[in-house]
Amino acid sequence: MALDHVLFKFCVCVLIVTTKAQWVVEEEGCRTPDGGTGTCISIYSCKNVMDVLDKVPQPIPQRITNLLKSYHCGFDGRNPKVCCPSKPIVLDLVTEKKPDVEGPPNVSRHKNIDLLPKNCGYFDTDNKIVNGNKTGLFEFPWMALLSYRTGRGPQFKCGATIINERYILTAAHCITNNKFPLIGVRVGEHNIETQKDCELTTEGDLVCAPPYQDLAIEEIIPHPSYDTSLHTNDVGLLRVSPMNLSLENTRPVCLPLERARNYNFTNRNCVVTGWGVTETGRSSPDLLKVQIPVVPYEECARLYKDIKITHQQLCAGGKTKGDSCGGDSGGPLHVMSQLFNDARLVQQGIVSFGPRNCGAGILPGVYTRVAYYMDWILDNMRP
Repeated sequence: MALDHVLFKFCVCVLIVTTKAQWVVEEEGCRTPDGGTGTCISIYSCKNVMDVLDKVPQPIPQRITNLLKSYHCGFDGRNPKVCCPSKPIVLDLVTEKKPDVEGPPNVSRHKNIDLLPKNCGYFDTDNKIVNGNKTGLFEFPWMALLSYRTGRGPQFKCGATIINERYILTAAHCITNNKFPLIGVRVGEHNIETQKDCELTTEGDLVCAPPYQDLAIEEIIPHPSYDTSLHTNDVGLLRVSPMNLSLENTRPVCLPLERARNYNFTNRNCVVTGWGVTETGRSSPDLLKVQIPVVPYEECARLYKDIKITHQQLCAGGKTKGDSCGGDSGGPLHVMSQLFNDARLVQQGIVSFGPRNCGAGILPGVYTRVAYYMDWILDNMRP
């Protein structure tokens, strides 16, 4: 918000609301709200108050508005005058107390930063005939499926994403499950039930994707602090045999770097993609997408009062029936962000856990916030 607009709101406040100001005029001298000495001058001439107004959070909290009004000591024409303190106002006096939360790490100088390709997160804009929540053939080419050995043969039970030609990002709970051994990763898949994936363009042309790639797993890397009961630090990596990233159906997703690491989720929607594969089954042969609203941290913590939700987690969905069932365990939650001077799809979340009655429209899904684990991800990658 422009400073002029902040000043306008301040002026309106002091014009409309009469307060008992804590000042005593002695010629041009006055007392500030904290009992210090000051001078009653135009607000525009008071550097210490102007500095505070320039940094005031938006929207202006009521406590800050009340404090600023307490400096009012008259008018110069239509402009308010303030008891200008002789010393700078300590910013802590006029800012809302925020949770003591450390922000996501800045990994711009990390030694392995170049292992993350910059040609990531491009979305397919070609005209395709896509019905409902079905995705286009090349719309989310970073999607991966984790294959497990079961008594009924290999089965896909978790999702994941491609982050470079050797690494797959997923949830820790997907790679620490001792019940079903993890045996491989599939990339470039679209319809699980067909050998060849094709679709029609709006011009009536049939377009087919290259064959999927089945990859061998070379190393399983769950987060060492993953807690199975609290669901915290639910993130993991798989090092796989090299994949061909030059194919249109096999490309990397972007991770939250630069400005995207501090993405503002307030009143935003995200996109979750997957086949709906979980530990208990699969909902669709086709790759699906669903747009879901982000749930504020405080609301999510209240809804999951028996589980401690941390700021390293993100909550989304649960507002309407079915909006939290489209993703896979370990799969991605995306947002559109500016990255590398372009609009890209960035993976901000990993599907961690949610209500057992999926789609009941009561509880949101809980996602691991990728931005908080960027240092760990890069620490555990190698060429």
